[in-house]
Amino acid sequence: MEYPNYYYDGYNSNPQQNPKPPKRGIGGYVVTAIVFTLVGALLSAILLPKLNIVYTDTNLKPHDTPYFQEFLPTPEATPAPEQSTRPDTGIASDPSVTPIPPAGKLPVFDGVAPQITDNANPILDIVDQISESVVGIINYGYSEEYSRDLEFGSGSGFVISSEGYILTNAHVVDGATKLGVMFVDGEECEAQLVGFDNSSDVAVIKVDKKGLKAVKLGDSDSARVGEFVIAIGDPTGRELAGTTTFGIISATARSVNIDGVTNDYIQTDAAVNPGNSGGPLINMNGEVIGMVSAKTVTASYDEYGNAIGAEGIGFALPIDQAMRVASTLILEGRVLRPGIRISVLTRSEMYAEKYDTPVGILISTVTKAGPGHKAGLKPNDIIVEVNGTAGLSQEEFVALIKGMLVGDKLTLKYWRAGEYYETELVLADLNSLGSQTVGGEADYNFYGD
Repeated sequence: MEYPNYYYDGYNSNPQQNPKPPKRGIGGYVVTAIVFTLVGALLSAILLPKLNIVYTDTNLKPHDTPYFQEFLPTPEATPAPEQSTRPDTGIASDPSVTPIPPAGKLPVFDGVAPQITDNANPILDIVDQISESVVGIINYGYSEEYSRDLEFGSGSGFVISSEGYILTNAHVVDGATKLGVMFVDGEECEAQLVGFDNSSDVAVIKVDKKGLKAVKLGDSDSARVGEFVIAIGDPTGRELAGTTTFGIISATARSVNIDGVTNDYIQTDAAVNPGNSGGPLINMNGEVIGMVSAKTVTASYDEYGNAIGAEGIGFALPIDQAMRVASTLILEGRVLRPGIRISVLTRSEMYAEKYDTPVGILISTVTKAGPGHKAGLKPNDIIVEVNGTAGLSQEEFVALIKGMLVGDKLTLKYWRAGEYYETELVLADLNSLGSQTVGGEADYNFYGD
């Protein structure tokens, strides 16, 4: 069985300008490899030695699994300065720049859809009117040798509010001591970090610049396979800023695990490359429906030693998901994760028949002081109905919670020892709840995110 390798494609490095290799989390020129299924022992003996997994940054550690690996290109022979010893600001393993205080209120997401005058080729109008809303993001890191911030990498982003808010990937800003934003006209200004969330790979930055034009945010839930889409970004950084590519949506709700975190993505064959991460994925109405985040490459080598690989498999985080996180980052400076602090298992029909119980979602453990505990739920209760809907699986239950907000109400009908009950609970922020459970250890942890 072959396993694809997904990697963040948002980092671009330039050895001449960047004496320090990029951190793993920035995305990098990432080349990922898997072993092809080989036919015959002879082919295996010939081809397998040509596949190699190389980390050029000595600080990088390989993943536990051999199928999901990040790669960086071998840099030119340039002496690298010693690693930075600059103290961070308390955000371990994340951007060292200090986020600005929470806004306390949401900005106006005031993007306007492009005016389409050429129905035969709407791409012309869309690109012409949206390009100024797409920016390059420069990740600066501090060099002890040169006693200043140097450009370590770059990605993309797009303006979501004329007030200066810009959406991008968390891995694009990872490790930055300073952030710069480059506009389509070449102007560059410094940006402030609003907040980031590694779990969703979403970050928001802000620039103090007037007259910005925001993109029109679309509805990613309505995206359809086969729909035409456009990607705009800065592959390789400054040299190819504002590059536009075109393709279709290859799949929706594609569950992909990247760096140990699973999210649902829009899959597209629009070409994306290192530097595209954080850029918009746009439909034919000129609306942003996703944020480009990753691609997959299946790499091997031909008889001449040239790398060959699979292309046309890119992933964009649905804009609905991204904006839920972004809004919370702006309001709170952190992400609120809704949940009820219970652990659940799906109760199969066979098991239910054997033990004379209804089919439903079995509660394994309940966290003390959590919403589930306050609502009276106990281990071995079986949830048979959620907000009036029966027959939900464990996965569907989790997905439902993920789509809700802290403070939303959830109505549960459940079975206990031959009797049916109904209760209402309010979703809480899981970050603020403890972890002490009743009923022993959970078989599967359910945290709603």
